[in-house]
Amino acid sequence: MEDYKVSVIVAAYNIQDYIVKCLESIANQTYKNLEAIVVDDGSSDNTGKLADEFAENDNRFTVIHKENGGVSSARNRGIDIASGDFIGFVDGDDTIEVDMYEILVNNAIKYDADISHCGYKVIENNKETLFYGTEKVIIQDRKKGLLDLFKGTLIEPSLCNKIFRGSIVDDIRLDESIKINEDLYFNVLLFDKSNKSVFEDKAKYYYMKRDNSATTSNINSVRRMTDPLKVYDMIVDLYKCDSEIFPYAKKMQIGRNINIYNLLTLEKNIEFKKLKKEIRHYIKLNKYEIKNSKIITKKMKLMVCGILYMRFIYDLIYKLYFNRKYKI
Repeated sequence: MEDYKVSVIVAAYNIQDYIVKCLESIANQTYKNLEAIVVDDGSSDNTGKLADEFAENDNRFTVIHKENGGVSSARNRGIDIASGDFIGFVDGDDTIEVDMYEILVNNAIKYDADISHCGYKVIENNKETLFYGTEKVIIQDRKKGLLDLFKGTLIEPSLCNKIFRGSIVDDIRLDESIKINEDLYFNVLLFDKSNKSVFEDKAKYYYMKRDNSATTSNINSVRRMTDPLKVYDMIVDLYKCDSEIFPYAKKMQIGRNINIYNLLTLEKNIEFKKLKKEIRHYIKLNKYEIKNSKIITKKMKLMVCGILYMRFIYDLIYKLYFNRKYKI
């Protein structure tokens, strides 16, 4: 039964070596009631031309050419013209299994879910890492969906292994001012709005990890640190009046601040030193809340103590740990 149309939005920027394979994986889906909206985000190579040529042979494909504005801008442009009952996303240098949308749509209808998502594989240097391949089917109400998203152990913050019912996307758009973790916040808004989501743990999305990915290669290193912090601030602010969700959002924010602090111990840039000081100040302001929290782990609490009261020793230990782990 293919009564439900899926709009697949493909953001593409300078990926001429990958775009055709990506589009072929969409065209070859066993679920045929698709429209694919390819948004060429101001590519300077042959990405746009190859997409145009592909669309000439499959009337389900539409190509939009626009000035470069980033992946969020490209996705928003696609959402604006999407006409499907469900909306999905594929990055133009990734691929999907032939039955991904068949499985996602069938689960959405079977379980009357607003969001349907699946597992995925990360492919880097010809090595595949599976997430997670248990084949379990898990039903999530609004709260469970959000908490699973915050934990990050079940729900991948990417948009690309999911379909969203068009009625919950509605007028929600990605924040184009954010270049890192913009998809996490968009996911939070949609999971917050959904009554039910369904996850089938079969790896159907193939995420190609490249160091020089076109979606991130032009983002400066400071923003790689500050944008995630901004996103977590936005999430905490969103749930400040929700007594059930707020503690978990706060835990996620604290964990992210600790992670970025750790990364900053490896940097020598003067701008990073300032940011590191700001994060330490944030942790200091929240130390009593962290100490009294029942959901923050003992490990996180110990790390907080190290950062606040034994900073130089903590930094040295982390550097030694990092160098040993990655054999630097």
